[in-house]
Amino acid sequence: MNTDRDQIETKVLAVLREVQELSGRTWADLGPHSKPIGDLDGFDSLIAIEVTVLLEEKLGCSLDKNNLFVSEDGTRALSLKEVTNRISELLAASGGKA
Repeated sequence: MNTDRDQIETKVLAVLREVQELSGRTWADLGPHSKPIGDLDGFDSLIAIEVTVLLEEKLGCSLDKNNLFVSEDGTRALSLKEVTNRISELLAASGGKA
């Protein structure tokens, strides 16, 4: 199943912005190569777990990941493009949609 990466990216950005604004942190526009962990004020791996849970709710599925914003081995923050691709692949594997 083909998922629409633009729709996924839009949802990721919306949730990121919502979390930043609700926590009183500044929002910075992110490009495809921006890394939320490191590029967003106060955004760290713990907040990334919260955002992962919110994204699962918005997408209506379980993505079987605790944190979508770090590499599989936990050593590297992922770019927005990498996060979007990861979600797209997980949705395709589970038969979900954006």
